Amino acid sequence: MRNHGFTLIEISIVLAITALLLSLAMISLTRVQTNTYVDTSAQSLLSDIKLQQTNAMNGRLSQSGTTTQYGIHFETNSYTLFEGNTYNEFDAANFTVTLQGATEFSLITFPSRQIVFEKGSGEIAEFIDGSNTIVVEDVGSGIQTQIKMNALGVFTTIQQ
Repeated sequence: MRNHGFTLIEISIVLAITALLLSLAMISLTRVQTNTYVDTSAQSLLSDIKLQQTNAMNGRLSQSGTTTQYGIHFETNSYTLFEGNTYNEFDAANFTVTLQGATEFSLITFPSRQIVFEKGSGEIAEFIDGSNTIVVEDVGSGIQTQIKMNALGVFTTIQQ
């Protein structure tokens, strides 16, 4: 008489191989997700920097009804879009963007951790050459994107 089924050893081997393949797939997906967090955060930041520069250049009216400078203030894991020449954390017109996942700004060399664009020209106010770098980094993996700008507010380096 012959049994038609699988032995315990055969089932165990299949389960072990399946577990190994699933763990490899999860490691790969985690890396992709981390890359996506850093890329998305950097792209969102680039877009918001250009938005603030455009607002300053076009003379967009602030909430007070006058044209003004526009800027971005950086914290460790967020940045805030603001109106005026100085960041005021209590201003109701501020808009804060929080970075995704374990992503943070590991390096901000702009003075006072902010970029302010001059109204009309869109140039960076009080620009200091060499103090023009932003690094967006995933804390766990070390994956990062480096962004550098010149005095005109043009991105000179976007490097992963």
